[in-house]
Amino acid sequence: MSPINEDVAAAVTAAVRDALMEGLPVEVPGLGTFRVRHRPSRVDTRPDGTEEMLPPRDVVEFEAED
Repeated sequence: MSPINEDVAAAVTAAVRDALMEGLPVEVPGLGTFRVRHRPSRVDTRPDGTEEMLPPRDVVEFEAED
């Protein structure tokens, strides 16, 4: 990738990250939409039968265009 393309990719990535950090969805025409969704805490059962409490967290979801 050329230095100019790397700069453009870095700028786009930063803009998407900043918007998502503010809780705003990001629509990319021809591709889809990125958005942040909150996952509450939950209990996870491991294969050995032990349980672990997973903390709440925000996750990025992507929905492709049809």
